[in-house]
Amino acid sequence: MKIEFKKIVAAALTFTVLTLPTAALAASSTEWTKSAKLYEVHTWTGNSEIGHRNGSVSEATFFQPKSVVVTADGNLLVTDSSNHFIRKISVDKVDDYTGYKLGVDENKLPIGGYNDDILKDAAFNKPSGLAIDAQGNVFVADTDNNAIRKISKDGKVTTLAGNGLLGLADGVGEKAKFYSPSDVAVDSQGNVYVADTLNNVIRKITADGTVKTLTAPSTRVVEYFPGVAEAVGDFLDGPIPSAKFNEPSGLVIDNKGNLYVSDRGNQRIRYIDFANGKVSTVAGGGELAKQAPYVEGDYVDGPAAQSRLNAPEGLTVTADGSLIVADSLNHVIRIIKDGTVSTLAGVPTEFGKANGIASSAQFNHPTDVVVLPDGRLVIVDESGNKIRVLQKYAKPAALPASVISVLYDGKLVPSDVPAQNKSNAVLLPVRSVGETLGYKVEFDNKTGNAILTKGDAVYTVSKNANTVKKTVNGKSEALTLNSETAFVNNRFLIPVRFFAIESDLDIQWDSEFQIVVIRNKTF
Repeated sequence: MKIEFKKIVAAALTFTVLTLPTAALAASSTEWTKSAKLYEVHTWTGNSEIGHRNGSVSEATFFQPKSVVVTADGNLLVTDSSNHFIRKISVDKVDDYTGYKLGVDENKLPIGGYNDDILKDAAFNKPSGLAIDAQGNVFVADTDNNAIRKISKDGKVTTLAGNGLLGLADGVGEKAKFYSPSDVAVDSQGNVYVADTLNNVIRKITADGTVKTLTAPSTRVVEYFPGVAEAVGDFLDGPIPSAKFNEPSGLVIDNKGNLYVSDRGNQRIRYIDFANGKVSTVAGGGELAKQAPYVEGDYVDGPAAQSRLNAPEGLTVTADGSLIVADSLNHVIRIIKDGTVSTLAGVPTEFGKANGIASSAQFNHPTDVVVLPDGRLVIVDESGNKIRVLQKYAKPAALPASVISVLYDGKLVPSDVPAQNKSNAVLLPVRSVGETLGYKVEFDNKTGNAILTKGDAVYTVSKNANTVKKTVNGKSEALTLNSETAFVNNRFLIPVRFFAIESDLDIQWDSEFQIVVIRNKTF
């Protein structure tokens, strides 16, 4: 059996319901780079427990979901891989879309099958990648059946290519053979491309089911121990027929009809340009050691040529041409834009369960991404058994007009005077800031100083001062404020940002709506 990347065991996750796709959550894809700090990760559906439960999004359970597509009616189809089902997710409900329960094995794990039929009677075995064409037909990389399946828009499941037996053979329909295909992509002419993962090649299936291998099979062999050898993938850019891959795992077609590939074993994103007949590296790198099956994974943001990935999988292209990558073993979502790789969401190299602001939320082996029509990004969190969503913070529908608003976790901070903008800093009355952020607020009648206390820390703030005295356990230090305090209309005003940061909160400025956004980093 071919050695694949190890999967991280699922961690227990808490649940946050995403109830409605409202206009307040919408955002264009270009905002993901220019205002990424305003974005948050929430859980759409899935729980910490492994299971196969339908119902409301708050109740539903999954078992290693793998891939996702958006249907014409706005619903999601998700391969629930280890349950051997494809599930349908709407705004508030999860149902089975296709698949058949065949019981459990001796370890009480669901058993996969292979059967072409109507939706409710079709059977799959570890379905993975999904793609949908302009007519609404869905294509499935049925991984452990070594086949590519087609779900027609009238609800019938058939085998487009493959026959259930592993191998590497071109031909028509059932005469073709695959070895653990993990993703598919379909172009505007109806051609289906396959990441034939354990054959280490990219395949093409025409509309009549004819399969052709586009890239060169690897001839590389690794000897782990004397007499114990294994065929593994390889790396080579250049002309398509001679290019080599190492466990390709994710595919997406761009607006030119060319193909991006997550070359998982080489820790790279590759690009197949059909017009010039070449394969090139878009991002990632690292050396393939002589006796190693894979390039060693790493995490580096920056110029694409210097960037590093760790088992990249699912891909999607945004409206502005950016490429988003589920960087599975780095447990983050990356974006490649204008030749630069940056982290869109997640805590690099650390798996976890937290929802929260984009830079503090955690994933557990994310494997696919897709953009919704309203601009939100859906993320399949495989080992977390959840479907997550990246969205801009939810701005309240009604806010005071023509003034600066200050929000804390989505709620307007109460104040009897308008917020003041002073030296590019926003100020509010002491009591508004202090009590909202959890400080005990007092005033010294003799000096007029404000005294804010939280835990062991005591802050003494003077009027018209640009420093504050912070005392912890009898030791004091002077800290510089981001703006001088003010006294306006008999009200003592202090800078909001300083005290938010001292409380370990995230604080951002939404320039479009003149809003100070204060949030807990995780929730």
